[in-house]
Amino acid sequence: MSEKKVLNGIDILLMSDNGLETVGGEQESTKIIINGIKDYYTLGVIQPGNIKNPLSGVYYYPLTEQTRIKHLIKKPISFLKYIWDVMKVIQLEKPKIIHTQAQVSFFIVSLLIKFKFISKKFQFIHTERGLYTKYSSTIKKTFLFFMRELDVLVTTTNFNKQYWKESIRKKKLPIKLKIIENTAGELFESYNHRYEKNNNNQLVLGFAGRYADWKNWPLAVELSQRLNEELGENLSVNMAVGCLDYNAEEQTKKMFKELTRLMENRFKGKINISLVEMEQFYYDIDIFILTSDYNTESFGRTLIEAMSRKTVVLTTEAGGSVEVVGNPDNVCTTVEQFVSRVLDMYYDEDKMKQIKEQNMIRVKEKYSLDNNIKKHFKLYKNHFNGDDLS
Repeated sequence: MSEKKVLNGIDILLMSDNGLETVGGEQESTKIIINGIKDYYTLGVIQPGNIKNPLSGVYYYPLTEQTRIKHLIKKPISFLKYIWDVMKVIQLEKPKIIHTQAQVSFFIVSLLIKFKFISKKFQFIHTERGLYTKYSSTIKKTFLFFMRELDVLVTTTNFNKQYWKESIRKKKLPIKLKIIENTAGELFESYNHRYEKNNNNQLVLGFAGRYADWKNWPLAVELSQRLNEELGENLSVNMAVGCLDYNAEEQTKKMFKELTRLMENRFKGKINISLVEMEQFYYDIDIFILTSDYNTESFGRTLIEAMSRKTVVLTTEAGGSVEVVGNPDNVCTTVEQFVSRVLDMYYDEDKMKQIKEQNMIRVKEKYSLDNNIKKHFKLYKNHFNGDDLS
């Protein structure tokens, strides 16, 4: 950065590890914050990748054409230049708050503070979207070392907060902890009754998420096979998979081919679909299953997206997802438990309808857009009013 872009500086500087026009929970969450507060604060956004659809009044700093910081890490010179450019933006714009939305951005700001490349005259907030239990011992220690520069740590579930709280207590770090639950976003705020499910003895099962080892897609395939044996022609399976590279796409296509061979036209699989298409995906299914490995999900945004469309949601003991689902009967640890729970609801239409309604109410009460934005306003307002963020 060679010149100052904002006359009176930035109120809040948001930093993302991934371009906001790429697919992912961090990106959606950041866009939700921007849309919710842009009319009240002067916002700056540092991100990798170019912005095709900038919002009026928001100042963007796309510091590289690469869409993900992790791509830069493989190129040390490019990564160092990115860090240098971040430093120049902060020095020039003098933000009152820096709020990092992902891990690498957090480490960059902490590093710049620790080595005094930037002056610590701002409130430093980090939203931790990763799960404490998923990190190695080395990564945890690195986090805690750099957290000495942090003022506020935000988690999306109490489950994740408690793990961080204990480690922060042991290190005696003066960090405030806050919970701001994820939201599915504006698209999922209203429900279109025109899409009310009425499948006449047909059960539509859904699986969605990024293709990654810890998402345990083999379990999704096994559940589809087992339930196909039980329900036959009365079962359909829909999948929506996000693929970030060639290998993931090839593995996904292989999985789709196997399920198509098994179920023919009763299986539908799609790759890298838009958020609008995802909304329709949830409308079309009766039961959504999150199959992630034990303690690997800090939240599970797909769960609230599905719940908002009046869908039953089941999960493994994946971590924060158990808290999001909020019903121990819908947390399963074995294939047999999943199959039993699905069949139980299939043969009890009133029970399934009741759970669908309860899920929609739960999203409105706890995971609404309004709840998310109000909590961010409170977080920022406390600083601007000079209040303690505790």
